[in-house]
Amino acid sequence: MKQLLALCFFLAAFTINAQTGSIEMSTGGFSFIPAFTSKEPNIIINASTNPKRRLTGAMMYMMRMQSMTPTTVALFTRYRFIDKKFKATAGIHIPAFQMTEEYKVTSFFGRELTLSYPVSSKWNVGSFILNGNARNTDFKVTLVSGNTNYHHKKWNFLTQGYYLTVGDLTGLAETISYDIDKHFQAKAFGNITLTDGQVIGTVSIKYTL
Repeated sequence: MKQLLALCFFLAAFTINAQTGSIEMSTGGFSFIPAFTSKEPNIIINASTNPKRRLTGAMMYMMRMQSMTPTTVALFTRYRFIDKKFKATAGIHIPAFQMTEEYKVTSFFGRELTLSYPVSSKWNVGSFILNGNARNTDFKVTLVSGNTNYHHKKWNFLTQGYYLTVGDLTGLAETISYDIDKHFQAKAFGNITLTDGQVIGTVSIKYTL
């Protein structure tokens, strides 16, 4: 409990000093691994240092709406080691915590690599690789994904195809967002794992500071 309180104080201090941030109300959750996206309604809070810098720090806090208990608390640091037209960013999760409603905690240490290249003013192609393992269980995972991102006026379409070592899964995910104004954004997310036919869908409203 003392460790949890210390973490909460740290997150509060980080959020106060953050340079960017957002809060999102969703019918589901968020996960870097699309197949692991929660189907429970969640509130998702993000805060980070200046994303234009090469070295950044970020925090994500996700909380169940029904019980107001934490779902995920994650801390990240990322470094953009190639910063030209082609961009490459390496990051670590230091760490991420997942919690049950009874506050049973699983900690996860992850390593990620993000690649992106603008094909045109509207199209980007990229890749995201995540490798990690839990500290207090034998859970291990590797995600390899390719993506395209299309932006037109207020609309954005992010399409992902991925392979996940857990369950030997392949899947497709789509995130559609619409900028209502400079602060509010409406989002819809859908995922299907081709291996077992599992379907996940969420909708949300996001407010960016």
